[in-house]
Amino acid sequence: MSEREPLLHELAARLGLEVKDVSLFERALTHASVASESPEPTRDYESLEFLGDAVLGLVVAHHLFEVFPDRTPGEYSKMRAGLVNRRSVARAANELGLAQYIRLGKGEELAGGRQRIALVADCLEALIAAVYLDSGWDTVRSFIARVFAHELSRAHDVERVWDYKSRLQDRCQAKRLPLPQFVVILSEGPDHKKEFEVEVSIDGIPSGRGRGHTKKEAEQHAARAALESGSLPG
Repeated sequence: MSEREPLLHELAARLGLEVKDVSLFERALTHASVASESPEPTRDYESLEFLGDAVLGLVVAHHLFEVFPDRTPGEYSKMRAGLVNRRSVARAANELGLAQYIRLGKGEELAGGRQRIALVADCLEALIAAVYLDSGWDTVRSFIARVFAHELSRAHDVERVWDYKSRLQDRCQAKRLPLPQFVVILSEGPDHKKEFEVEVSIDGIPSGRGRGHTKKEAEQHAARAALESGSLPG
């Protein structure tokens, strides 16, 4: 591993990291194809990738919890999936130029493994685990915040496109309540400029009203009123 140590320290310096145990970084960037072609015992990134995926998920969950402290588990899960996924992890890995540091067996190299989205994404998650094990929570959280700054900054965009009706349904499911029922209680105005008023009830209890130029718009406003009232049953 001595031949690769300068390369790994170069990578760490580029990433603003201090390496205590360089073997963790070596393992995080070693594909299983190396072990199959080497006479020496070689550990690959797969188990680190499992841990790194969990650490990344926790950091993003922590961020969402701080930014939006009143969401349900279902809402958080959907928001997290919208922010960090295989595509965004691979994008971050490519922006870091991580592919050039990965150890591949000759067969995998010839097969174009260095360009495989799943492979470089897995290596970044393994590297996240290496940073966590080597330097702890505060360092890995800061590292992820830098690497996924674009995704985390989109949290408010994800929130804006999250519709209130879905959020209300999710909230009801979390509280083990029946799904909300929307009823048009008023329709007025000419056909070209009609306005609707909708009332939403939860478990038979009126919980919010909303108006709009379409039924869907009125339902969204009613759902928002129910969510903001803080008076859901249960």
